[in-house]
Amino acid sequence: MTTLQELWYGNIRPNEDKVITDEEKELVSLIVKHHEKLSSFLKNNELVVFEKYIDCFTEYTSLIECQAFEIGFKLAVKMLKNN
Repeated sequence: MTTLQELWYGNIRPNEDKVITDEEKELVSLIVKHHEKLSSFLKNNELVVFEKYIDCFTEYTSLIECQAFEIGFKLAVKMLKNN
């Protein structure tokens, strides 16, 4: 199977090869801390709205990551063509 086919069939997952930096770990820790704190303060409908906000933000982030991957992939192909 070619590399492109391996990528298509999910046998290659570039996002799993990423090394998480200490800065990213710290940010994730802060996100969790603040999420827990906000969740404990919010009541009923407020908590529902907050969770919907988190869901939308997560979906948006996923779309941006996908676009960044596509842009990087296209750039790599252009660079390979020019060499």
